[in-house]
Amino acid sequence: MSVSTGDDGLHERLSQRVDQAVLSEEAKLLVLSAFWGDDEFRAALDGAVGEKAAVGTVEPADVPRTYLRSVTVTGFRGIGPQTSLELEPGPGLTLVVGRNGSGKSSFAEAAEIALTGTNARWRDRSSVWREGWRNLHRGDAQPSVQVDLHVDGEPGTTRVAREWDSDDVDASRVWAQRQGARREYGELGWDDALSAYRPFLSYSELGSVLGRPSDLYDALFRILGLQKVSDAQERLHRAFTELENRRKECASEGTDLLAALRVTDDERAARAAEALGGRMPDLDVVADVLRGEQAPTGDLAVLKGWADLAPPDPAAALRSAEDLDAANGAVQDLSGGDSDQARRLVALLQQALDHADHTADADCPVCGAAGRIDDAWRAATAEQLARLREQAAAAERAHAALRTARAAVHALAAAAPAVLLQASPPEVDGTDLHVRWSAWTAAARAEDPATVVTALRNDTAALAELVSAAAAAAGAELRRRQDAWQPLAEQLAVHLPRAREVSAQAQLRADVKAARDWLKGQADDLRDEGLRPIANHAADVWRQLRQESNVDLGPVRLEGAKTRRRVELDVTVDGDSGAALGVMSQGELHALGLALFLPRAMLDQSPFRFVVIDDPVQAMDPSKVDGLARVLAGAAHTHQVVVFTHDDRLPDAVRRLQLPATIWEVVRRERSVVELAQSDHPVTRYLDDARAVARTESLTDAAKNRVVAGFCRSALEAACHDAVRRRRLGRGDRHADVETALTGVSTLTAITALALFDDSGKGGDVLGHYNKRLGRWAGDVHQACNKGVHGGGAFNAVDLVEKTQRMADYLLAASPAAAVP
Repeated sequence: MSVSTGDDGLHERLSQRVDQAVLSEEAKLLVLSAFWGDDEFRAALDGAVGEKAAVGTVEPADVPRTYLRSVTVTGFRGIGPQTSLELEPGPGLTLVVGRNGSGKSSFAEAAEIALTGTNARWRDRSSVWREGWRNLHRGDAQPSVQVDLHVDGEPGTTRVAREWDSDDVDASRVWAQRQGARREYGELGWDDALSAYRPFLSYSELGSVLGRPSDLYDALFRILGLQKVSDAQERLHRAFTELENRRKECASEGTDLLAALRVTDDERAARAAEALGGRMPDLDVVADVLRGEQAPTGDLAVLKGWADLAPPDPAAALRSAEDLDAANGAVQDLSGGDSDQARRLVALLQQALDHADHTADADCPVCGAAGRIDDAWRAATAEQLARLREQAAAAERAHAALRTARAAVHALAAAAPAVLLQASPPEVDGTDLHVRWSAWTAAARAEDPATVVTALRNDTAALAELVSAAAAAAGAELRRRQDAWQPLAEQLAVHLPRAREVSAQAQLRADVKAARDWLKGQADDLRDEGLRPIANHAADVWRQLRQESNVDLGPVRLEGAKTRRRVELDVTVDGDSGAALGVMSQGELHALGLALFLPRAMLDQSPFRFVVIDDPVQAMDPSKVDGLARVLAGAAHTHQVVVFTHDDRLPDAVRRLQLPATIWEVVRRERSVVELAQSDHPVTRYLDDARAVARTESLTDAAKNRVVAGFCRSALEAACHDAVRRRRLGRGDRHADVETALTGVSTLTAITALALFDDSGKGGDVLGHYNKRLGRWAGDVHQACNKGVHGGGAFNAVDLVEKTQRMADYLLAASPAAAVP
């Protein structure tokens, strides 16, 4: 029986639930990617995956079925010189039997370490176990283990070998060969499958169901392959915790920064505090404040105005005073003199001429003399005007100099700046300074030159000193504020990208939280749902193993998590509920371990169609051994089951129950020479039974012949089956196709034709082939086996058995290439 579940089944169930969930598409993607692994989940967190289908998509695949062909051991554990255990690569039960110390378990451990690089038997043991693995009788041979495998659909053999140069069992070299080419072992792609569907079960693992409840939980969790859901929950929890811690750290940092900004007397700090203090912080405003792109406003702008004050220049004021005083003195010196008189007459006569230009022979406008303004007057007046202008030039230059001096003073004596009427820097009386500056400006712009000169000479230096002191005070205040702002600005510069990142992750944080909470609510159902088919299979196996036990196993449940994780095994004892571990014997617990191992190892998704079980019989009472034989034979219908045991009860039960099996006996000689002998090949078993019947004197010849013919026919059919399997599997046919071919023929002649000619339709050539290759006796034996089971034909029973043996040997020795009729 094989069970269809595992990662892809769980993924399918999870995907169905995710599709129906009330989650954002991003949250759905996070759930699925968390299920598949760290790389996929990180890609989803980073936004590298855009579609849900791109993450961990499971494509239905025809998984190549892999079987064991042989295990070869040299210088490892109980085996010295090289020894090989040959196996039939297909479904079937193989028992490897030998006493303790015979070396049989060394084959099981060799197969496990070859494929996995480790060994469950040593995993938790002391160093003595790990250091004593080399066989002392290996001689010069290099310790090595080798596994040959058959992969359905591939011709030839796949080989995995592990070799050691040192005493460190972990320091091995491993290599592989597939389809004739040497490969890196990892190229086979079995690492994940070996972990998920591990096909090895050692005796130590059978006992792992004992111990602490958490140990049992972990063992079942590992055996049943349910770790992916827990891993997904842990990934989502870690991711949310990381995002949330980042948010909390940023929020705490922002709170501290906001408090510092609010107590800082700085307009930039106030702007930043206002931007950060809202329900949704405006980080763009904070960035603008840090860049200083906006002109200062408020107190900063006022202080900047104070700091930028330009005081009157005392030196320039003295020069202006000297220039004004000199110009005014020159004008005063000329006042009432000829030059001044000439200047005034020039103005008067120029007006008279301008008047005369508009009249002809007019009367004098001053004395009234008739006709006085004539051409003669004009000529005389123009001549006089020219002389007077020469005399007035000195006076005009003096007045122009005075005007220039006044203009210079006006430029120097600027009005008091308006900033003086705004908030003053510390220790500065802005109002008083405004009054002083305004009074100085008024005096410097007065009409009386003497007043102007006095103000410039006596008051400018004092005013300049006051203004400079005020500007210096404003600059000092600005520097003080800058000193207080700078550390905050630096903190803001560090905080801003963090805050932007946290802000950008707000939706991701919400999606991760939603995904985490949703999966937490689904985990138990997913776990129980995934466990159900395996638990049902386990219960079915237990029902076969319990044989006369008064303990009945109900549902297997995994409860709790982390430190409270435990396994609930519902059992009834004589119909009454009881606690499993308290009422089950060690043999029953071992049977339970096997019942939980087989369903997991036989999942359809596993590429391994073999299981290797070491010593499952120990501590089982006789009644359970029969159940174990039936369970193993049932598993062998679909899988290659290889069981190592020192207990003769299992092979005895197999023979007694007439269950199909191949049995190898292992014997360890001196110096660790291990020998294997196949016991009870189906052909041998049938012919041994036929011989026993043929020599039974109490039977009539008719009864004896019918039974012997039946056993001989079964022996020939078994030999044909063996020949067909070797040929077809050897050339790369799929095992399922080979079995279909074998079950598709029902007559001895047809199956013989398939064995000899690879064509069941050539039954007419069988007798001719036998007669040609072996003699006519062979054709007679074939017909006797065919008809004798129905009571037809007369023959000697003992002679028929021996001749059937010769024909079976011929068939078993047949080349993989079909024989020629």
